[in-house]
Order: sequence, then structure tokens, then C-alpha cells
Amino acid sequence: MSQSEEGGEDPFIPGMNWGKGMWPSWQLATYIQLTNGIYGSQSPESINFQSLYGAAFQYADKTINGGAYTGSMDQLTSSPDSIKNYHQAVSEGTDLLNFTLYVPAGYGSLKAQRIPNVKETADPGKIFTAHFGSGAEVW
Repeated sequence: MSQSEEGGEDPFIPGMNWGKGMWPSWQLATYIQLTNGIYGSQSPESINFQSLYGAAFQYADKTINGGAYTGSMDQLTSSPDSIKNYHQAVSEGTDLLNFTLYVPAGYGSLKAQRIPNVKETADPGKIFTAHFGSGAEVW
């Protein structure tokens, strides 16, 4: 992050900047590392399948929804835009898929946008678990 040409203000330490040779705070570095694990991205438009959310979304769509968004029942094949298309459909009023990914407080949004099917919790027994079919199956 210190070598980033863009960088920016550190939201955790007032007046601190990062990038262009300046290191981020530990809080920002930890936040980015954790959101990358949860979503594979820092942007709601770029959530990818190589993340906790992406894996849970694909599984829910393929097992509960007949692959309507991913375009396939094959666990290895999914339309690249399926997560973005699902989020768009939800924003237009489509029902949520029946899964919930539990994350720590402060990680339920990207760029101030709430992520569908994500619930923040302080319960250590639920953090980083995914519940499918109203809790009938838990990862």
C-alpha cells in the first residue's frame, strides 16, 4: 500500500495519508486485508468468486436458485457478472437468495453500500459462517 501511486487519506487516523511511499495505519491495512478476504475487493461492483461472499453466493444460487444468476449448476462455472447482476436485481426489488454471511461489525458494507445477504454480528460463533436455507445448512 505504501507504494501505491494513488493512496489517500487514512480513515482510521485523522490527518494520516498513505501511498506514494507512506505506510497506512495498522487499522487500515487490517481492514483492507479482511475485506479482501470477505469480498475479494474494496468495491461493491468488483466482488469476486475467490472470496467468502463469492463462494457463498455461488453455492446459494446453484443449490437453491437453480443457477439463475451464475448461469450454471456446475460449481466450477459461473457468469463473471452474476454477483453484480444479483445486486442490481435486489436493488430493484427482487427477493434475496436464502443465505446469510455473518461478518464482524463494520464489514457489512463496501464504499458505504450495504452488501445483500451480509449481516454484521458480534457473536464469535457466527462470524465468518454462512447460513443457507434459513439455517438448515451452515458453513
